[in-house]
Amino acid sequence: MSLLDVLRSGVAIADGVTKPLQATIAYERFTGQDAYGSETWAPAVPMKALCDWKQRQVDGSSVGRISITFLDIKEMVAVTGGLGVGIHDRITIPDGMTGPINDLSGFIDAGTGHPLATEVFLG
Repeated sequence: MSLLDVLRSGVAIADGVTKPLQATIAYERFTGQDAYGSETWAPAVPMKALCDWKQRQVDGSSVGRISITFLDIKEMVAVTGGLGVGIHDRITIPDGMTGPINDLSGFIDAGTGHPLATEVFLG
């Protein structure tokens, strides 16, 4: 068994074990701009993900950051058409909070070309 096989199995186990903790988020693919220059998105699609919210003080102001981890690679590929989450896409967590996507990360599966899991940071 290769390290890649171990990682695939580990992510699948993590997905199964954390299902009760996963929230349903709304994912909207960025489609471009309309004739007036306003950004446009495809209709929202529900997806399951772990959502971790952090609040901290920066220069006397309260700043929030949300980490969203997608562990179901099959759902990610199906919803995004295999493209994955993009920096201009929009994600809304269950309480209605959203924000710009500041960072994306994930180990790429050399066999499929898709991330094993995707972590998105909203700021």
